[in-house]
Amino acid sequence: MTNQETNRESSQAAQRAALLESIRRLHTRSYRGMWAIAAFACASVPVMLSEQLFPPLSPEVKKMLGTPPSSNMISALLVVYAFSAILLVLGRITNASPKIVSFSHISYLVCFYAFYYFSGVLPENFWAVLATGMTILSLESYQIWSLSMAEIREKEEALAVLERRMGHEGN
Repeated sequence: MTNQETNRESSQAAQRAALLESIRRLHTRSYRGMWAIAAFACASVPVMLSEQLFPPLSPEVKKMLGTPPSSNMISALLVVYAFSAILLVLGRITNASPKIVSFSHISYLVCFYAFYYFSGVLPENFWAVLATGMTILSLESYQIWSLSMAEIREKEEALAVLERRMGHEGN
């Protein structure tokens, strides 16, 4: 075996290893949206039990925070946020955009829980925030999964070509 053949084989082996590692990372990334859904669900459990877990706000804290926004204002902002987030996700799905967001939505949604809590209307609005969050995060999860699966298919095709090439050269 010549030195050139040895270099080619080691180069192909390195390419194969890199493709396999890339496929592994893409599989891991494809579940990122599901982790975001799980994190939001876990964050929502204490919120659902907020009346039992958190004491009511003292008059001093209420005075320090000032007058809370009205329930209607918070709900209107939730609708605007949901509409905007859903349109952005659908746009990324349609354009096959590589941008991945998922976890930032959790902080926005938890803020809506906090706004409703400070306004004293969380129990009446908990399910609205939860449904909005699950909808947005499910769409994000689908976008991440579909993008990852498309990239995995490309890498697997390249791997199959490389393995065929390696098999033919070895004979």
